[in-house]
Amino acid sequence: MDQFALIGASYKSAGVERLGQLAWPKTEIEDRLRGLAARLGVPELAYIGTCNRIEFVLAGDDDLAVQECRDALGEVFADILNGDDVRQVFRAWVGEGAAEHLFLVTAGLDSAQAGEREIYNQVRHAWSAAKAAGTCGPQLDYLFAEALRAAQDVHKEIAGAADVESLADYAVKRALAHVDGARGRVTLVGISPMTRQAGRALAAQGLPVTVVNRTFETAQELAAELGGDARPLDAFLSDPGAIDVVITAVGGAEPVIDLTVAARIAAAAPARGALIIDLGVPPNVDPAAGMIAGLTRLGIDAVIADAALGRTERLKELASARLVIDDHLDRLRGEYAIREASALIQDLTMQYQRAAVESLRRLPKSDTDEEGLRRWAEAFARRLAHAPLKGLRALATESGPAAVQAYLRGMQDALHGESARHPINKEKIQ
Repeated sequence: MDQFALIGASYKSAGVERLGQLAWPKTEIEDRLRGLAARLGVPELAYIGTCNRIEFVLAGDDDLAVQECRDALGEVFADILNGDDVRQVFRAWVGEGAAEHLFLVTAGLDSAQAGEREIYNQVRHAWSAAKAAGTCGPQLDYLFAEALRAAQDVHKEIAGAADVESLADYAVKRALAHVDGARGRVTLVGISPMTRQAGRALAAQGLPVTVVNRTFETAQELAAELGGDARPLDAFLSDPGAIDVVITAVGGAEPVIDLTVAARIAAAAPARGALIIDLGVPPNVDPAAGMIAGLTRLGIDAVIADAALGRTERLKELASARLVIDDHLDRLRGEYAIREASALIQDLTMQYQRAAVESLRRLPKSDTDEEGLRRWAEAFARRLAHAPLKGLRALATESGPAAVQAYLRGMQDALHGESARHPINKEKIQ
């Protein structure tokens, strides 16, 4: 499986501020994928970007030189890394380790809030973006499909566990604490999985919700679902109105809410002041907005810190989910072992076929009765059974007796359909 590699940075290795600088704007992902794939010299490449990580998933026809690819990424992001060692900021995995990491990420088990499900759709969209960019081929198609399948099984496994809170849920808690039982007004800026979830939860608590988006029709659709109002982005920026809480999650390289707009929000806020919860990576709100009187800005780092408090205990509750990932890795390992050996298997099959034809040609015509054919079949079976012994000895030396037993049990299942009826004589395997 060394045709796969994964190079990624998270809030843990890069920090939230730098992660925002490293993240790609959604509108530029396809072009950047094509350019980076050419620079790295890899035929297949995908980019996963979330509020707490970025991941580059690579695949090639041959084994990938993951360290060289990581160093090349360091050159691409040299201005942002500013002399720091790329190997400290970006972690790298290859082969089965890359598959395992992608499985854990997709299932939400590597998230700040273990077990969250929002990242499932983010990974699915990353796969689609790579396809649209033309940087996704059969290798990544297979790996992403397996990762999503593993995540589905994990979600089924933990369905009976305690409810898994996402980062959006923690944003909702902050919002509710700020209004403190009052019927405060909430504005969602940008439509994303997190603002949708936050809007639904806040509307369920009886808070009036206004949806702001560049595409006004999309804002109207979500506002209708939430029983709230919709506003075009330009109108909101010119006159935000009286707001208690703003929750933002907009894809883009520059802040949507600058200091001028932030000052307008603060000026129109109720006596308790206004709270802005900025879920954007990079930030949607100028970080200096937190210095404006009557305005509190919380970035994604504060929300992640809330989620991380109970992460260790949550992982203990989800121990069975880790076993699901292991089962999928075992299956993937077996599938790739067969794929990598397919050429040898095909060649061996052809040799067996040629040997059978040659042996039949040499069979005397006088032995073509039932008894003669039976003797020929027994002799030919002994010949075929003798042929793999050299390979089995090599397998035992390299992988141990358990691998030999697994191979022979598979042979028995194929030949007899029931290995228990034909036990292997271990003493004869030297």
